[in-house]
Amino acid sequence: MPITYSIDRAQQRLFAVAVGVVTYSEIVAHLEKERDDSGLPFPELIEATGAKVALDAAEVRQVVERLRDLGYHNALGPTAVVTVDDFSYGIMRMLETLVEDFCDVRPFRSRSDAEEWLDTIPTRRPPTQER
Repeated sequence: MPITYSIDRAQQRLFAVAVGVVTYSEIVAHLEKERDDSGLPFPELIEATGAKVALDAAEVRQVVERLRDLGYHNALGPTAVVTVDDFSYGIMRMLETLVEDFCDVRPFRSRSDAEEWLDTIPTRRPPTQER
């Protein structure tokens, strides 16, 4: 799997590494594993300098809908993605714009900038469900 991660529960942070070509199905699998491991609320740093995103616009929208569904039932921690590839950076900027009303995802060119952002942004809570 091109995306692996570990959770530091003491620091309440999730660290992921993406390598190679990352597809839609691998992103969804990563999100589902995070959900299953109760990691969604933690701020996440994804080191993706060795990866290239292979998503088209329709798949980006599918990722948005998957995140929206996850965010309805779970708090979603902010996600910082460090990438040096221009295409991947652009895809992540598109994703950032499309999810801005319900979660925080932001691409960065440096790990230090990503970590600084994660230290300042709060976790969004799921909407209250009326019965």
